[in-house]
Amino acid sequence: MSSNEIKNILDDLSKGSFDSVAQATLLALRDDCTFPQVYQITVALYGVVDAVHLQQVKRGLIAQPVQQALALRGLASFMPFWLGRSIYTARMINTLSTRWPIIREWLLFFGTDYVYKESVDKSMRILAKRAIVDFLGICRFDTLGDMLPTVLSSPGIVSLLFGMWDLEKKDRLFSTCVQDDGVPGPPPIIRTSAILDSWMCTFSEKESWSWLEIMRPFNNDGARLAATALDHLEHDLAQEPIDYDLIIWDIHLLTSLSVNSSIRIPLLMQHSIQKAAGVITIMVSQRPPVKQRRLVAKVISYACWYIRAYVEETDGLPWVCEVLEAGLLPSLLAVEPWLRQLKDDNNEDWEPLWLLLSNIFPKYAIFRSVLKVMGRSIKAVNASKPVDRPKADGPLHKHWTTLEGLVMSRLSLLETDDVDEAHADSCQSSKCNKSGPAGTYKRCAGCLHVHYCSRECQIYDWKQGGHQTYCRGIQARRAKGIMSRISTRDLRFLDRVIASDLSYHNERISKTAVKHAPGPAVVEIDYTCIPFRIGVGSTDSLPVPDTCKCDRLMQQKWDTMVELARNSKTPGQKLLIRAFIPCGSAPKVKLQLIPIKRILPGYDPNQDHDPAEAGDTFDHLYSCAGISFTIVDHSYPVETLRLMSKEMDALAIEGKENTTDLDQLA
Repeated sequence: MSSNEIKNILDDLSKGSFDSVAQATLLALRDDCTFPQVYQITVALYGVVDAVHLQQVKRGLIAQPVQQALALRGLASFMPFWLGRSIYTARMINTLSTRWPIIREWLLFFGTDYVYKESVDKSMRILAKRAIVDFLGICRFDTLGDMLPTVLSSPGIVSLLFGMWDLEKKDRLFSTCVQDDGVPGPPPIIRTSAILDSWMCTFSEKESWSWLEIMRPFNNDGARLAATALDHLEHDLAQEPIDYDLIIWDIHLLTSLSVNSSIRIPLLMQHSIQKAAGVITIMVSQRPPVKQRRLVAKVISYACWYIRAYVEETDGLPWVCEVLEAGLLPSLLAVEPWLRQLKDDNNEDWEPLWLLLSNIFPKYAIFRSVLKVMGRSIKAVNASKPVDRPKADGPLHKHWTTLEGLVMSRLSLLETDDVDEAHADSCQSSKCNKSGPAGTYKRCAGCLHVHYCSRECQIYDWKQGGHQTYCRGIQARRAKGIMSRISTRDLRFLDRVIASDLSYHNERISKTAVKHAPGPAVVEIDYTCIPFRIGVGSTDSLPVPDTCKCDRLMQQKWDTMVELARNSKTPGQKLLIRAFIPCGSAPKVKLQLIPIKRILPGYDPNQDHDPAEAGDTFDHLYSCAGISFTIVDHSYPVETLRLMSKEMDALAIEGKENTTDLDQLA
């Protein structure tokens, strides 16, 4: 390459030639181009986007900054190669660093005065958008290293790129997937989602999250940002052929953004879990070339990680039902051929898959709504051809058999006649505590958790029993989407599961109860683990454990039950039951007091008509009113704690403002 050739091109460049930008870029991309020549071209292209040219454009002395947009794109096409060569990295970064302030002005100017202005010619708007995205594509940690924080902390830059990402959803002509022959320059060099994913990974490592910048293009509306993220995922899945890298970026970006609950909750409400399940269903049916099989496996792994991270968010139950209804179980079984495509020493890629099959889904089989769906899926799998079932010597087999065994053993409980079961409601006022058949008392219309036998008891509990604080906390969290309620049918089935497990272990319980007679026996069942754990003892050997900082109310209810049992006026020993229920990040505990005879063989509820025993029973479902960590939160502890602190303060303020009419009883 002759020096005259370069000189002629750079002379044309200084005169405003569009073609000279392409010629200079092509020279810099040639294999025989030396670093001194590349550096000469780099400086010349930076000279096109200097402060003088910016003022000329703003004053109208340059009709349209086509040359400047092409110059930024030209730099983006060859700079990554030279930034990646260690002997030249420092000089290239130093050159960018000294010019970054004016480059930033150009990028923001292209956004405000061209991309977002509908009065501007569409091809110029698209070119300006590509210039922004392509140049910011240079700005990744693997290329800029320690200079990247300077870029990301520059006011408006993070917002600018998220704005471009949002624009791609609003108008697909701006998408990096679309090539328009009417737009000068080459096709898009890099995808917006790839840059954003890289930046979010950098944020997670440095824990310097710019949420104001991230949320600004969406008017601080987490639901709008969530909709944009999911729209990108759906759009990219619909392309033929599918770009698997793009799906990986989409899902990883979803996961990173979801650390902020103002984005995470809208993502869940907009069925992100269901859509992640849909990704797995699509991927397991793919037949890609050998070189792309690892990418497909990675997509499946990332989708499993997202589902595992948030399927137990809030109460867990709504999302578990959602993914099962979406047909996730058969799709997870179809993952088996893809497992060998991703292998590491710790097998971390597929850890979420094992947990979903052998831990998370089995836990939720105590709920009728979940059990019915899983039962249908498992029966369909068992009726299918052997090739569609896990191989006996395959990695999925032991996890699948754990789920299958528990579900099949519980299905018989669905056939129980509800009429023969005794369900109770208990008045939650501490000065009353009497119980009656389910449906006898009215439920608090605020929290939807507790019952009262009268208005007087409700007022007393509101003012004296601590229900005011609890109720407002529950309402504030439900309004935020952090908490939902369990259906009556699920609660009734939960009673049935507890009764069945107590009956199964009645011999062990009876032997222990005899040792502590005439005092009450205590049974603690932990359904939050697989296999579930059951402990039998006394009020001294099995005190109430601490589960979170807002356990004071549960402790009060437990103390009430102990006193009722000890002061019973009816014959027979009493049984105190404490069952921990899997409900995601909103823990629940089922508290019950019953006569021990109810778990013994031969007990017939139809022959048990002693009305005095109603005063010796108690039933309460305690729900934590706090906020717990999710698996993704543990990945970003500093940022999560900061966000949680703000959220708890906000919820506390809302709780004070929110009032419950004491006349409201459902």
